[in-house]
Amino acid sequence: MPTAEGRTKIAENLTSKDLYNNPYPIYRELRDHEPWAWSNELKVWLVTRYDDALFVDQHPEIFTAYQDNSLAERAMGQGTLVRTDGEAHRRLRMATDGPLKRRTVRERWAEGLQSHARELVDQLIQKPEFDLVTDFAAPFAAQALVRVVGLLGVTTSQIVDWSGAFIAGLANHENDPEVWQRCEQAYSEVGELVREKIASVRAVPDHSLISAMAHANLDDPLTDEEIATQVRLIFSGGFNEPWDAIATLVWHLCDQPELRERVLTDPAALDAAFDETARWLTPTGAFPRQLAVDYTVGDVTMRAGQKLLAVASSANRDERKFASPDTFDIDRPNLQDHMGFSLGAHYCLGVYLAREQMRTAIPMLFNSLDNLRLVRQPKLVGWMFCGLQSLEMRHDTTDVKNGFAK
Repeated sequence: MPTAEGRTKIAENLTSKDLYNNPYPIYRELRDHEPWAWSNELKVWLVTRYDDALFVDQHPEIFTAYQDNSLAERAMGQGTLVRTDGEAHRRLRMATDGPLKRRTVRERWAEGLQSHARELVDQLIQKPEFDLVTDFAAPFAAQALVRVVGLLGVTTSQIVDWSGAFIAGLANHENDPEVWQRCEQAYSEVGELVREKIASVRAVPDHSLISAMAHANLDDPLTDEEIATQVRLIFSGGFNEPWDAIATLVWHLCDQPELRERVLTDPAALDAAFDETARWLTPTGAFPRQLAVDYTVGDVTMRAGQKLLAVASSANRDERKFASPDTFDIDRPNLQDHMGFSLGAHYCLGVYLAREQMRTAIPMLFNSLDNLRLVRQPKLVGWMFCGLQSLEMRHDTTDVKNGFAK
């Protein structure tokens, strides 16, 4: 059941800037002293313990995914998967999950992932120093989405720009007008391309996600704008989660050679490392909700209509749930309980695609690049969305002409 303890007002004046560089010490204080905390600046309740965040996720009758004037809907459009519950959510999920099911990912998309990863790694072989984020993780994740969604010809830089704009909008609690201007441009550009693609696949269906949505067998078919809205959502989380997870796992494997050897020789260990990365990093750091009714926890009373964040990145570092939570440990016994992809009806639609990207990228990088290592230790940034902006790396190349490594 939910818990509440003495009020220390830790969160009262918290801003996004306070949380951007390293939110974990603040989260620990909140978990210990104010697990249900109101922020005047963010205008939300912050729920930071694992059991409480799980309770929120599992009780949509109290904490609805729908939000009045939500940042998500302003950034990406009305009626996204992450802002609906019940029948409305099931309708959208039925229209979108076909191309992203486990079997479909393996049979339809895995070969393309292998081919593109090989192409990117072949380019890295010629570069003794490179940035894993910009030279591999970002283009690999971006082009995977381009193929699955069906917008062939869209560049990695376009995906980076659009995704960055949408994510900035999702976290724009300060209502920065420049952020909304970026969102509006991305919103328009994606919408125009999606409408063109819908017209194409209505005439000639293909295997893309847009085609699946356009031809979904629903009593109430999706409108063109609803399809565009889901694509905008996918270009935010569906791009950043695999990009951030690949870069973060490479970082940990470089720091832990014994773990690296396990992961490269045991597919089960690689899968566990993927889940531990999702727990330790939690790329999507919080699940926004709204109070459907008044609700009291201890001495805390939340009112219907108030907004709330179930802070998954804090829940995944909760000592009450995960022993030594700041340690990267693929052998922790309750690893599958992590909230890196949510646990309820809103379980991440793209998890199988992200897992296949990890299964493809990690072995290819380490098996193809000799003595792959970090140039310097990186830094995580972000709180609503957390990851590495850069991961500078080096590997040994062979000068074939002169016969020596350098």
